[in-house]
Amino acid sequence: MPKVSVLMNCFNGAQFLKEAIDSVYAQTYLDWEIIFIDNCSTDESQDIANSYNSKIKVFRTDKNIPLGAARNFGIEQCSGKYITFLDTDDIWLPNAIEKLLTLITSGDYALAYAGHLNINIDNTIIGKMIPGKRKGMIFGGLLKQFDIPIVASMISSQHLLESGLLFDNNIHASEEYCLFMQLAARYCFISIDEIVTKYRIHDNTLSNKTISRFANERRYTLDKIIKENPGIRRIYQKEFKEAYARASYYEARYFMSIKDTESAINSLSAYKYQSVVYFVLYILVRYFNGLWYRLQKIKYKRNVVKIN
Repeated sequence: MPKVSVLMNCFNGAQFLKEAIDSVYAQTYLDWEIIFIDNCSTDESQDIANSYNSKIKVFRTDKNIPLGAARNFGIEQCSGKYITFLDTDDIWLPNAIEKLLTLITSGDYALAYAGHLNINIDNTIIGKMIPGKRKGMIFGGLLKQFDIPIVASMISSQHLLESGLLFDNNIHASEEYCLFMQLAARYCFISIDEIVTKYRIHDNTLSNKTISRFANERRYTLDKIIKENPGIRRIYQKEFKEAYARASYYEARYFMSIKDTESAINSLSAYKYQSVVYFVLYILVRYFNGLWYRLQKIKYKRNVVKIN
């Protein structure tokens, strides 16, 4: 029985799939299996997955299902003590599993995570996300700033089973936020400020529908955690207020994107004194909304590096 299960969910991901799978086979740590969930792809994704040896186990859903449900189906097939997630267009660095496994087994941790490079479809680096070093009960910190990339994380199967938690089928834009925050409310996490993954970005813009979902789903998650953990809001009162304020910011972004300034003002008004940032956002939307729209069109230039 392999120690680590690599869960890959796929829907028409043939374009970058071989590169993603090859990055698993190139790992310095060798005791792993790939659980490949083909979510009714119509391209050659399943054929590509089947072309590898028995270390990759291929399953196909009866019909196309939401990502959270597909991940839950995949978790049911995993036999490893630890579960990692790799999307079909992303690439692991060769020591990704080794680093995450060393991290999560260094104590009683439910989840370990690291950072990632952002790459485009041409494998050009366009940014990076590196979390700080944290360990222990970091739930309060995650309420203020959620920095866990699912493609650079590893979960303990034991803690997941013990908690009875899975991906929430009501969530469609921020599945990992809901599950990881629920786990963080109960267990210790650990992170390192190192990069283990190349995360591919196809489009730098979020759709209006996705932005709106972020707001609603974050509130849904926060409400759910408060209901599941009596007394937790009293312990993290300030942090919960910041998390709800961030959800209102997403909501305001959505309303501004559809030119509904009045609703955007209402979204931010309850949190305008939360911090200087939210006060400035409120003033910007209420009195200088033309500037808001101009700022949204600014594209910041970054130094780019070609990956060899």
